[in-house]
Amino acid sequence: MSAVRLMVDVPDDDYRYLEFLKKRRQIACVEDALRTALFFYKKLNLHEWVPGCYLIGARRILLVPMIAMLDLMHTLSVDDIYLAGRMTAFKWRTLEPMLADVDFKKPENWDIVLNDLELMGWGNFTRVGVEIRIEGCPLPLSYVKGYLETMFKTRFRELKVKVKGLTVLVAVGEEVEV
Repeated sequence: MSAVRLMVDVPDDDYRYLEFLKKRRQIACVEDALRTALFFYKKLNLHEWVPGCYLIGARRILLVPMIAMLDLMHTLSVDDIYLAGRMTAFKWRTLEPMLADVDFKKPENWDIVLNDLELMGWGNFTRVGVEIRIEGCPLPLSYVKGYLETMFKTRFRELKVKVKGLTVLVAVGEEVEV
């Protein structure tokens, strides 16, 4: 990969902040911070963000406090939450042109969606074969399960684990209608 050397002036308070991050060992160097910032700037399409309207691709996103989302979810039954997850996935599949030609019957293609979910703050998703490990997900499992089953057109069952904060879903091979 070729690189271009870039020199940039930053305000004093931004520089002090970068030095603070280095002291706390949250960044190794200023260059790392810049690379990470640019990664998220591109991945989240921040160039399309304007005050009051945030877009990622063709999708508008809302920054909602988690407590508000949980309050909303608590008003719904488990079945309604599952259905909401299915509806979200169906709309996402329909509206996201990059997903149109992806064959989600192949588990190796699931990583495309799982990486997107991580970027959206849904938690950490790791795929091992037909198993999806979910950590730190703030959403109800029924919502996530409905979403994943619809997105990947396959049923999942929860594998009981003793690790707090870890959920494991295993594809059972039954096709889900979309």
